[in-house]
Amino acid sequence: MKKVKTFLLWVAVWRLLAPPLRPRFGVKQEHPWAVPARTLFVGDYEFAIRQVGPDDAPAVVMIHGLAGSSMAEWYKVAPVLANHFKVVMIDHRSHGFSHLDRGRFEVEDLADDTAAVMNQLGVEDATIVGYSMGGTIAQALAHRHPHLAARLVLVATMSHHPRAWRSARIVGTVIARGWERLTGTGTPEVRSAYLLAVGVVEREHASWLWEESHRRDPDAGAAASFALLRFDSRPWLPRLQLPALVVIPTRDQLVPKSWQYDLAARLPAALIEEIEGGRHEIPWSHADQLAAAIAKFAAGDTIDRSPT
Repeated sequence: MKKVKTFLLWVAVWRLLAPPLRPRFGVKQEHPWAVPARTLFVGDYEFAIRQVGPDDAPAVVMIHGLAGSSMAEWYKVAPVLANHFKVVMIDHRSHGFSHLDRGRFEVEDLADDTAAVMNQLGVEDATIVGYSMGGTIAQALAHRHPHLAARLVLVATMSHHPRAWRSARIVGTVIARGWERLTGTGTPEVRSAYLLAVGVVEREHASWLWEESHRRDPDAGAAASFALLRFDSRPWLPRLQLPALVVIPTRDQLVPKSWQYDLAARLPAALIEEIEGGRHEIPWSHADQLAAAIAKFAAGDTIDRSPT
């Protein structure tokens, strides 16, 4: 107990007196894709969006995952799609440059936010692409606002968390929130360090990645995590009657591939595209392959994959 008290005292002194931690980057730094964001309001909430590609092309709406942002997760995929599609990327609530919501909300609220943004932009009959948590938002959007979604691409995502996993991740979220409140470090440092360590983000983009990963706070991040853990689309998923593509990284370390196959099996007519050897970070590690699969499906071409 004495050691714990001493440790907490040193943490408190460090938090009060030390300058904020920031790593040093050994190579010249640059932004990977300088596409400026603009904002619009949905009620009292302000949302950041980026749009690229021809205005008269078919629309692809891209929804990022937990603890990320539209720029951080799509900067390798979106430029490829923008050659043939109007690509709309949205920072959803509590992420990126959008409003930080520290109260309780649900994935369905995020889907309604996205629908309101699309309505303001005049975007409908779009291919909705959702990665990780973004995949749950995409499902809810297709369910609650079917006129906006013509096709659905679900990348490294799930329909629900099994009970044991949900309980464990709730505990982990509470601990992570407490640690971040206490120390000022946590998810952003782990996330950016991991992406750099495995080599999927180039070293010259390290400073940008650091800043992009820190556009959050512990309470807003935890609120989003709890919303994801409460999400369950199983009651209505079989009623989604639009074409769907489920993209499965075969070595996903965060969303077991069995969950992803289960998701595909619950959709009435889902196709499957496996990213062989891919882990959860496929928007970075397999960007060209992912972009090609999305483009082919969004164009209405057949992909020779089916649930196994």
